[in-house]
Amino acid sequence: MKKERLSDYCEVLLNIIMDVVQDIIIIHDSEHTVVWMNQAGLKACDKQIDDVLGKRCYALMGRGSPCEDCGTPAVNKLNNVNKFNKFIPKTGKYYECTSTPIEDEEGKVTMVVQHLRLIE
Repeated sequence: MKKERLSDYCEVLLNIIMDVVQDIIIIHDSEHTVVWMNQAGLKACDKQIDDVLGKRCYALMGRGSPCEDCGTPAVNKLNNVNKFNKFIPKTGKYYECTSTPIEDEEGKVTMVVQHLRLIE
């Protein structure tokens, strides 16, 4: 298989896997701009993928600014995984939220992966 085709196949496979996960997974840049979201996240905010790409994550929850308990500032500052519990009013539920940084070659955080697991 050619390298380009393998890359495309891997991307499709990764999207399929992430979409069957029941937890919410959001990837955004260090400024909160969404670059990817799985189906569980789209369902939680009642949106389609084209409605969320390029939008600020907090805007999808009906907010005009980042959440007070947002994990992104800590991840940006510490370049470290940040884990905490969070109530999301739009869903009316509590989640265990893990924010994981993705760094460039110089160690600067360029993306953040947010994983929200429902607390039952």
